[in-house]
Amino acid sequence: MFYGDAGGSLFAHARGGNDSFTATGLEYNNYLYGDAGGDMAGYAAGGNDTFVVKGINPFNFVFGDAGGNISASAAGGNDTFNDFSDATLPDRNVFSGDAGGNMSGSAYGGDDTFNKTSLGGSTFYGDVAGNMSDRAHGGDDTFQASGAQDQNVFYGDAGGNMGDQAVGGNDTYIGGNVFSHLVNQAYGDASTISGDAHAGNDTLVGGNDPNPHPAGSYETILIGDAQSMSDDARGGNDTLVSGTGNDDIWGDAQVMLGLANGGNDTFAFNFDNGHDKVEDFGQGLSNLGIDHIDVSALGIENFSDLSISSFDFATHESTITFGPDNDVVVHSEQALRPEDFIFAPHQYDLLT
Repeated sequence: MFYGDAGGSLFAHARGGNDSFTATGLEYNNYLYGDAGGDMAGYAAGGNDTFVVKGINPFNFVFGDAGGNISASAAGGNDTFNDFSDATLPDRNVFSGDAGGNMSGSAYGGDDTFNKTSLGGSTFYGDVAGNMSDRAHGGDDTFQASGAQDQNVFYGDAGGNMGDQAVGGNDTYIGGNVFSHLVNQAYGDASTISGDAHAGNDTLVGGNDPNPHPAGSYETILIGDAQSMSDDARGGNDTLVSGTGNDDIWGDAQVMLGLANGGNDTFAFNFDNGHDKVEDFGQGLSNLGIDHIDVSALGIENFSDLSISSFDFATHESTITFGPDNDVVVHSEQALRPEDFIFAPHQYDLLT
């Protein structure tokens, strides 16, 4: 167990230092606290802490700033967790970028980073594992995986609910290499969003698999905002990028309730995208925003260059085929139109 500054709590104008911790060898169940084992409140501020795990070190629980709650006008530091451990696939490392509990008041999360190069499971809460409420504001957090095979769960801001007037940060998820028998899940902001909370503008990149599953079976679930949005919650303008594995993609939330509104999202595709599905393509006719499908990386310049199946009025689905074993099913409000796409520049335009 490691405390960067205090085993208890930080209050008033306390400041955490910029601490570094490296775990090597054979250790289990490491609990690492960047600043405080308890809470942070008042105007307390966390330091910019760095955690490094090497060797056989499964089950690491890392808290960038506080193990408890962060409230009032406290601010988290910009913390980094570098996971180089030789963990086995069932093992799991959990990183709460700012606090293991809740964030409330006018607390502000730091810009935290989780770099994963190891095998095994990872869970990353960009700011807090619990809820965000009042006027709490999430930081701009980043998760990047590059291990041999990964099983990741990502929440850009909160593992629980983001409510009241909380605001999510602009977070980034890069999924790395997927494991064929497990599903990676990335939520741009939180598990649920309610009240007048606003989601951030997040970027989620699907995982890679040179041998994707058959169509209809997914290796990564990308959700721009949350599992559910309710009340007057607002979604962010998210960018969701297909990997080479099969991705199930939602720009806003899997369940939209009340007066919740989604953002204006972009779904981007490249070569070897596998068999993907866009579940909630908004065309300005409902609460799903005005979304776009970006095919510029494929060199597609015109709507006429696309291979799109007929729109099914019963299912509201059509299929865009990019090539053999590479396609995306799009659930839209109406038949896809030229204005729904972002195309590559015309060669003439590049020469003028």
